[in-house]
Amino acid sequence: MSRPSPNPAGWLWATGAATLVVAARWREIELHCGEIPFLDQWLVEARQIIIPWLDGKLTFAAFFQPHHEHWPVWTRLIVWLETALWGQWNNQLQATLNAVLMGSFVGLFAAWLRRTLPLLPALLLTLLAVVLASLPHSWENIVWGFQSHMPLALLFVFVYLQGSLARAIGTAGWWLAQAAGLAALFTLGSMWAAPLAILLTLLWTSDWNWKRLLPAALLTLSGIALLIIARLQQPTTGAYAMGAANLPQFLTALLMQLGWPSAWPGAALLGNLPIIFLALRLRGKKEATALDRTVLALALWAAAQAVAFAYARGSYSGFVSRYADLLALGVLANGIALWRLFQGSQIWSRVLLIVVVLGWSAAVGEGLRFINSQGHTLYFHEHSASWMQLRRAAVTQFLSTNDPSGLSLPETQAILFPNTDEVVQVLERPDFAALLPASVGYNRPRSRGDFYTESAQDLRRNWEEFAYCGGLLLFLGLIVSLRNGAAREPMDYLTPSAASVTPALAILALGSGALIFSWPHPFDFHSDHSWTDFITPADGIKDLKFHIITETNYPKDNLVGGAGLWPENFRNAFFGTHIDGPAFTGVAQSDPFPLSASSYIIPFAGYPASAGNALLLRIEDDKGNLVEEITCREPNQGTGMSDIGFWEVNLEHHRGKSARLVLQDQRSDNEGWVAVAPPYSGNDSPKISTAHHRFWAAQGTHSGLRSLQIISATLALLAAISLFPPGRRLLS
Repeated sequence: MSRPSPNPAGWLWATGAATLVVAARWREIELHCGEIPFLDQWLVEARQIIIPWLDGKLTFAAFFQPHHEHWPVWTRLIVWLETALWGQWNNQLQATLNAVLMGSFVGLFAAWLRRTLPLLPALLLTLLAVVLASLPHSWENIVWGFQSHMPLALLFVFVYLQGSLARAIGTAGWWLAQAAGLAALFTLGSMWAAPLAILLTLLWTSDWNWKRLLPAALLTLSGIALLIIARLQQPTTGAYAMGAANLPQFLTALLMQLGWPSAWPGAALLGNLPIIFLALRLRGKKEATALDRTVLALALWAAAQAVAFAYARGSYSGFVSRYADLLALGVLANGIALWRLFQGSQIWSRVLLIVVVLGWSAAVGEGLRFINSQGHTLYFHEHSASWMQLRRAAVTQFLSTNDPSGLSLPETQAILFPNTDEVVQVLERPDFAALLPASVGYNRPRSRGDFYTESAQDLRRNWEEFAYCGGLLLFLGLIVSLRNGAAREPMDYLTPSAASVTPALAILALGSGALIFSWPHPFDFHSDHSWTDFITPADGIKDLKFHIITETNYPKDNLVGGAGLWPENFRNAFFGTHIDGPAFTGVAQSDPFPLSASSYIIPFAGYPASAGNALLLRIEDDKGNLVEEITCREPNQGTGMSDIGFWEVNLEHHRGKSARLVLQDQRSDNEGWVAVAPPYSGNDSPKISTAHHRFWAAQGTHSGLRSLQIISATLALLAAISLFPPGRRLLS
């Protein structure tokens, strides 16, 4: 008997989704991606792989070196293969291939959706996956060739989670999943969360099969061991120093990351309500389907990424574009959870789910609108052309004149590589310079790498045609599915168990409601008022202005908000040298202000402690002559980006004179900044300490937590009522 011919719908569906993503990313690359590699590429790719390869000394161990908390083994392997096969080290070429890798992940995910779900939810969720992977909020992953580990991590993690939970133990598909789980550990340091998600999912659903639990436990322990080894070798400056400085800062960052793409604190709960409800329905359900377990594991893994980002980058405000693709998987998991909840609910309980769907869609939609049109994405789009030109000009100048001055400019170091000597040592080699794109102006004969570069450029320039083809293929996949019937894996309906779900939701509602009153003024969410009173009280110096007095390419009066402080609205109370990042060096001073009080309190901040930084108070007479210069002992706290200090200065014998504040940012490295807020009278002000500031720094968290508590109390109470079986008393 002959085998039936395969249904082409799945291939059309997956290829269409993948092509749409590739086309969108190629458009972003064509518009905003430069050919000169930058930042980590000069170390991880050039110094650690390409130079040893050119010298004939490249070893297997060179690929297995930690980079910060990560193990980018596959990134190094890919760049070596690209350089060896194409004969060129070209960031645009790398990014072009990375777009194909990301498209492959989305195509695989779309094929799984079509195979598993009914046609309508499969189509809607496929479109959501395409949108999430196509928008420029993850511009770092799109335009930076170094970021090949991001789509690879998504590919490996999805294959591992889906295969481990859906395939029979010992089959080829199950073993492939275990290999993918191991491969994922050699991308990002947080990928051990994937086997941990398997463990938690199996235990939550009462699946105690040790043949599934043991491999996941071994992979989890292996990943944690790799992370510890990498962290022990990580420098204590740079990325390491961006970790959360205290618990309030961590909580604030965690709430934001859990709510991606919306920055509203309540989105952390609203955006994850579907998976919370689904998890409650799956509790102790040994017969749970592979689909439901996979969705729960995907959401747990995405939540673990949010925890990792909040811990490792908690001092940084806002979303980081390179992590967006990982957090987007949590949005997709919640989208699938919404369908499963709706599918398994009775008519009378679907009204609540419709409200949740509308709120969830609004939060996701508004968040995507903002992060793709404002914030860091807008900033990158506005500066990408000048950054490309600056990198190209600096490299071209050195290759033409052997003059490193262009490479050593602070503005160049910030977007090319901080250590100019490292770049010079690499570019001085003719064999390495021959690998650079022809566009840098290096005088060399045409190579095969130029052919690949031009071919990739031709592909990217035709991104619009690829987008039309992708849309057509997806449409054909839909038509074929409608004609042939969308085959899908059988699923049971998720019927809620009132005996377990209702008490849990009721406890959540009552607990959240009670905790609201643990805050002072529990229904006052305007923490901005507290910031204003705390840092700029009524007796403070008004209308203080600062300007840069040394030679600079930056606007000379652009110091407002120049402090790496969190929350964001707090930094605007300061003037500082954290201008466009920490690259600025120079001196800035304020306009003179009168000394009418006998003592002043001057809020200041700085991070990390850097030699060459100083905060000065210059006392002047009525003719502007210097009378005395007082130096703040610790202009850089060095203990965390959200810490500020309070410098109390006794000026009794200088009353009636005038003073200026001076910010000196003259350290030799590329780290460090110093900032100051307007002084205020210390005569009647209470003593203020860093501990006080940490309390007030938590106000953003307080507002978010109070919002979450009110929302969770209301929704949980509604859910408890809606899930309670009709005709049964609440209290018997």
